[in-house]
Formats: sequence, structure tokens, C-alpha cells
Amino acid sequence: MATQTRNDKAPTHEVFHVVGDGDKARWTKIGVAWAHQDGAGLNLAINYTPLVDGKTIIRKAGRKQEAAK
Repeated sequence: MATQTRNDKAPTHEVFHVVGDGDKARWTKIGVAWAHQDGAGLNLAINYTPLVDGKTIIRKAGRKQEAAK
């Protein structure tokens, strides 16, 4: 089985730091991720580490993030 690396194709997921809830949530993209070939995990490339409390959310790439506009 061939090993997939980050550079084989475009990221499959985007990584966000989210502060707040609902309509007032603030989404900041902080990195990307690639799904493993077996679907059992992700490789993450984080470009920014937030210094405030919040949640880290991983979403499939290409989906519209209404709150992230």
C-alpha cells in the first residue's frame, strides 16, 4: 500500500478555532488536514496557535462556513 503524504493532493479538511456559540461565534481558520487512506485518522498542519479559550473544529474542505465569512 502506498503511503499518502501531505503533498499528494489538496487538503481534505480545514481546521478552525471557534470562540463563542451560535450566530455570535467567531471562526478563524488555523490550518488544514489530510485524511488517512484508511479513513481512520488525519494529519494536521496547524499554522497558528490561538492564545484564547475556544474550540478547535475540523470540517471537510470545500464546505461553506457561514460563520467564517
